[in-house]
Amino acid sequence: MPTGQKPQLSIIVPVLNEADELPLLFENLGNQCAIGIELILCDGGSSDETQLLAEQLSKTGLFPVQYIRTKRGRGCQMNAGAARARSDILLFLHADSRFFQRDALERAVPAFRDAMTKTAGLVAGRFGLRFRRQTSSPSLAYAFYEAKARLNRADCIRGDQGFMLSRAFFNQMGQFDDSLPYLEDVRLALAIAGQASWILLPAEIFTSARRFETEGLYERQVANAIIANALICGWTELLTSLPDFYRCRAESGRLELHPLLNGTRRLIGCNPLQWQLSFWHATGRHVAANIWQLFFWMDVRRSFRAGRSRETIPKRWAYLFDRCLEPLSRTTAMAVMTAAVVWLWFQLLLITNRRKCG
Repeated sequence: MPTGQKPQLSIIVPVLNEADELPLLFENLGNQCAIGIELILCDGGSSDETQLLAEQLSKTGLFPVQYIRTKRGRGCQMNAGAARARSDILLFLHADSRFFQRDALERAVPAFRDAMTKTAGLVAGRFGLRFRRQTSSPSLAYAFYEAKARLNRADCIRGDQGFMLSRAFFNQMGQFDDSLPYLEDVRLALAIAGQASWILLPAEIFTSARRFETEGLYERQVANAIIANALICGWTELLTSLPDFYRCRAESGRLELHPLLNGTRRLIGCNPLQWQLSFWHATGRHVAANIWQLFFWMDVRRSFRAGRSRETIPKRWAYLFDRCLEPLSRTTAMAVMTAAVVWLWFQLLLITNRRKCG
C-alpha cells in the first residue's frame, strides 16, 4: 500500500510478551493479497523483545505499522489502538491468530461492507474458527467448539474469532468495556447482539490452542463456565477476585481448579442466604438456557463420526430441542431443577479437587 494512502482495513492486535508470535503474525498478514491494511500493535507492558521485534519487522515495508504502549488489559489496549486507526473498518485480532487462505481479508472486507449497506451499519462480523493444535489427531471436543463458534448466537462468539466492526459502530457501542482486564470480548459480543446483527465472514481464522493444551481443556472449560456464569448473573465480586483464585502449576502450567472452586465457595458463603438462593436460581436459569448445547453436541458427534465438515452439520437434535423443548427450558421449574443439578456438580468438583490437592 502506498505511503499516505488510507488503508482499507485497520488490524488492531493487543500484545503482551508476544515476541515468539510477532514474526509469524507479520509473515501471515503480509501474505494477504489485494487489500491495503495497517497493523496497530497495542502493548500492555511487555518485558520481552516484543517492542524491538515490532520495530525491526515494521521496516520490511509489507504494510504500515503503528506500535503504541498502553495500560495493561485487552479492552484498554484495543480501545487505544482503535483511536489510532486510519481506516473506517476495524479488525480486532489476537497475536496468535492466522489466516491460511491468502484471500481471506480480500473476501471478508467486501462481504462486511455489503452487510453494512443492508443493515445501515448495525452489524459486526467474525470468522469461522479453527484451532491450531500440537497434534493432528481428530478431536470431538475441538470440533464441537469450532462448530459452535459458527452459530449465530451471541453467547458463542469470542474474540479469538476476530471482531470486524466499522469505526462508527464501534464508537456507538461504547467500545470495549475495560473495567476488568478480561471478558471484554464476551461483553461486547452480547451488547452488539442486543442492538445489531452478527455475521459469519466468508473465511476461516486459525487460533492457537496453546492455552487449552497447557492449562488442560477440561480444567479451562470448567473455569470458563464459572466465569461466564458470574458474568451473566452480574456477580462482579467473583470477577474482581479472579486474579487471586486463578493459579497454574509452575512446573507444567496446568490450571489448578481447587483455588478457583474454593474461592468461589467462600465468596458465595459470605453473602446472606437470600442472596445465595437468588444466585443459584439465576445460575439455574442461565444453565437451563444452554441445554440446547447438549442437543447440538449430539449433532456434532454424528457429523464428526461421519467425517463431515463444520459447515455442513445437520442440526436434527438441535431442531428437535427448538421445536419441543426450548419453551420448557425457560420455565421456573426447569431453572430450579437445573440449579439443584449445578449445585450438586459444584459440590462434587470441590470434593474431587480437594482430594487431588491432598
